[in-house]
Amino acid sequence: MNQPSTGDSPLWHGFHHVALVTPDLDATICFYGEVLGMRVGDVFPATERQGRHCFIKPGGAQTDGLHFFEHPDARLFPWPEASERFVVVPGALQHIAFALPDEEAALALRRRLAAFGVEATPVANLGPVSNMLFKDNNGLLLEATWASP
Repeated sequence: MNQPSTGDSPLWHGFHHVALVTPDLDATICFYGEVLGMRVGDVFPATERQGRHCFIKPGGAQTDGLHFFEHPDARLFPWPEASERFVVVPGALQHIAFALPDEEAALALRRRLAAFGVEATPVANLGPVSNMLFKDNNGLLLEATWASP
């Protein structure tokens, strides 16, 4: 592909955050904070332009991770098929993957999810990595991934 020269490329530092919407910020904070054990930042009040919102950081991430905005009519998936178990919907955000250090941490997460009544797929060995999928309180498909033993 021929592109004009634009000088030096930007020095990206990775993702800062992924912005998502939720109809219930309190339930989302509970899921990510209490169920997944992630760090929940301050909740910013609603303004004329946007609903309440907060950042949620996974583990020791150097970035802000997820940025949830509350909107009462928010729907992550407009298609009925998306409400089915672990279905990938073309054209939609398929999933967000979070890294775990090892299989021991993954099995601890599986036990934690079960204790909170959150269903997860069986562990899949994908060669160099293994994973399992589960949904958050909004129906968003999440993946936990780690290096295969």
